[in-house]
Amino acid sequence: MFFKKNEELDPNEKWYCVGIMTDNGLEDEEYDVLSKRILESVQNVSVISDLIRVEWDREKLRTLNERFNADAFSDPCYIINEFIPEDIKRERKLLEKNHKWKRLFGFLSPVEYMEAETKAAHDFDKALFYTDDPDKVIEYIIANS
Repeated sequence: MFFKKNEELDPNEKWYCVGIMTDNGLEDEEYDVLSKRILESVQNVSVISDLIRVEWDREKLRTLNERFNADAFSDPCYIINEFIPEDIKRERKLLEKNHKWKRLFGFLSPVEYMEAETKAAHDFDKALFYTDDPDKVIEYIIANS
């Protein structure tokens, strides 16, 4: 997952999260090529994540599918959400609340935090756009900024 530092984010600009979803995940080189293409074309993307389809709740995927009238998900597909820092903070606090003892003893791992942040950043119930074309991702972000 790629995160821009929050202090770099202009609060007067709309920021987006882009999920690149595949069936089995991307190799590092593939992820770098796809994310670089988006990041070089638009400035207001704060998070780009490699989302693995089998790791997501089937109900959430069905909701996404119905919402965007997609017969089937392509591999890869791109899902755009608005970046909402409060959602990320809320999910981190929920993680810490649900795992008080792990937090108290310092056993909450960076991976657990990343999973919580990914869940908040890519809430499919709030998805704005779905496509299998990276050029349409760029067009959407430019048109809606």
